[in-house]
Amino acid sequence: MNYNIIAYLVYIPLTLGLSVWVAKTLHKNTKAFLLEAFKRRDLLANATNNLLQTGFYLIAFGFSFMRMRIRENSRWEDNKMVYDYLASSQQTIEELAIKLGSFTLILGVLLFLNFFIMLMLPKPHHKQMEQIRVEE
Repeated sequence: MNYNIIAYLVYIPLTLGLSVWVAKTLHKNTKAFLLEAFKRRDLLANATNNLLQTGFYLIAFGFSFMRMRIRENSRWEDNKMVYDYLASSQQTIEELAIKLGSFTLILGVLLFLNFFIMLMLPKPHHKQMEQIRVEE
């Protein structure tokens, strides 16, 4: 049994699924911050939100694919490189835990980075908000 293939078959759908779930959650909940920051201009807020989601996907998928390679212990034997692949279900589970744990941490960092960016956007003053409401 090739445990590396099993690890790939678990790792790829889980990382892609986690990425999509977090990206959709961010996209849904970031809109309120962007509407406030862009003074209720829906078109600008939606465009920015979509670009943030696209950037999130690119970073998350890129990191996922970069970290996809499953551990191979290598050594020189008879003047050639020999690779030892995952040899047991325990090694497979441990390797997946390391891969998925680091990926989940990166998604968390991206989430908080996105939230930090939202907090750093300029806030409209209350007088500006009142003027916007009157104009509507």
